[in-house]
Formats: sequence, structure tokens, C-alpha cells
Amino acid sequence: MKILILSACLIMMAASTAQAAARTPGAGLDKADANHDGYVTRDEFKALRAAQFARLDRNDDGVVSLSEFPRLAKSTRSKAQALKAVITHADRDGDGRVARAEFVDGPAPLFDRADRDHDGRLSREEVAALRDQLESLK
Repeated sequence: MKILILSACLIMMAASTAQAAARTPGAGLDKADANHDGYVTRDEFKALRAAQFARLDRNDDGVVSLSEFPRLAKSTRSKAQALKAVITHADRDGDGRVARAEFVDGPAPLFDRADRDHDGRLSREEVAALRDQLESLK
């Protein structure tokens, strides 16, 4: 459950607008359907994570760290706590920074949990069910 919450926080933080994401957990999954066929494949999900990483990597150095978010790093607000948790969770080598490969190619527990029929793609119904699950966690 902790991994699911962290992944959800990451998707919410990286959505195009923070307000829209906060109102609609998992909104990024809706945007991940690049070919608009009604399904989010694992590759589309990975592309979403790559785009999220690009937005989070403010100085384009290939890593994300709290130093790129000085105000959030000092804050105890929920967004700051979510960012800290995401960095801690995704930081596989424990160096305090999240490399692109750690983030984009790392485990995808949110996708795995949502893929109820284990076919490697998320239907609209699976995305809606995940969104409902995340809403209930608020």
C-alpha cells in the first residue's frame, strides 16, 4: 500500500497543474494513452514517467534531488512530504538523488496494481477503478 501511495503522489505532483492533479488522483494515467486506443500500455506508462521525470529535473542534470526544490525541501507541507517520500522510495542506490534510470525504468507498482487482468495494459475501467481507490485514500 505504501508503494501505491508513493506512486500516486508522484503522478499527482508531476501532472500539468498541481490543482487539477490534487483534485483528480491518477489524472496522469488518462494522459498516458498516447495513441488514444482506450488502453495505457506499459510502454505508454513508462513514457509518462519519463515526461514526469523531465518536469521534476529542473536543472536538466539527469537526476532529481531535494536541492532542486529549495522551498519544498524546507517545508513540512503535504507536497513537500510527498516529494521527499518519492525521492526516498525511488532512490535505489541511496545517494539522495534519483537518476532518470531509477525513476523511469524502476518498478511500476501503480501500473501493476491497476492491471487487474494482468494483460500488460490498463483499460479505462482499470484506470477508473484505480482512481476510485486513490480517491478513497484522501
